[in-house]
Amino acid sequence: MKTTSIYRNLLTGVALVVAAICFSSCKKNTIDPSGQFNIKVVNASPNAGAQSFTLAGNVLVSGGLNFTDASAYITAPSGKNMVSEFKNEGTNSVYASGSLYTANGVSFTVYLAGKGSSARVKNFEDDLAAPNNGKVKIKFIHLSDNAPSDVKIKNSAGDELVSNVSRNIASGYKYVDPGALSVQLVGLASKNVLGNFSFTDLQAGKIYTLYFTDDANGNLVMNQVLHN
Repeated sequence: MKTTSIYRNLLTGVALVVAAICFSSCKKNTIDPSGQFNIKVVNASPNAGAQSFTLAGNVLVSGGLNFTDASAYITAPSGKNMVSEFKNEGTNSVYASGSLYTANGVSFTVYLAGKGSSARVKNFEDDLAAPNNGKVKIKFIHLSDNAPSDVKIKNSAGDELVSNVSRNIASGYKYVDPGALSVQLVGLASKNVLGNFSFTDLQAGKIYTLYFTDDANGNLVMNQVLHN
């Protein structure tokens, strides 16, 4: 009986610890009142319509963010498990929500992607150190639901720029010459060409994200975001 009592007390203690950990980990919007970070907001969802954006209950974009639109960087309080919400313009109807953990002084771009049950909020940390030697600094993000989950990216000469970028993932940064850039997306497994895209005026010293997604008709498109 004494042994049973010990085990019962031990299990009760474990349950209390687990409950405390769960409560702590589930606590939302833990704000660092002395900290700040920078956030850019992009609407990459073709069917969403104009959106507003809130972070930890604070309205950062009040509306008018249409498909392919990107805000400027906005300074906001940093924190942990901050709830991010895209809302249909002029309403409290949440189109998609996510969470963001960020340290002080960093920069993020948050994207609204997908539609319907696949609508989602994806966050990507940005490196805003300018490229040297007259180069252009770019990264690629896969936000398409219709394209294969894994995609290879080549330049116009057929050289490999990115060996694989998976859905909802960003590539590492690449350095290219300013001016025109043509890229080809190829299914990693099928090796089928998914599309060819051109960007005509990339500026030396600038940083871009080239993200691919689907348009309202389900066709693969690629758009750019300027970061500096």
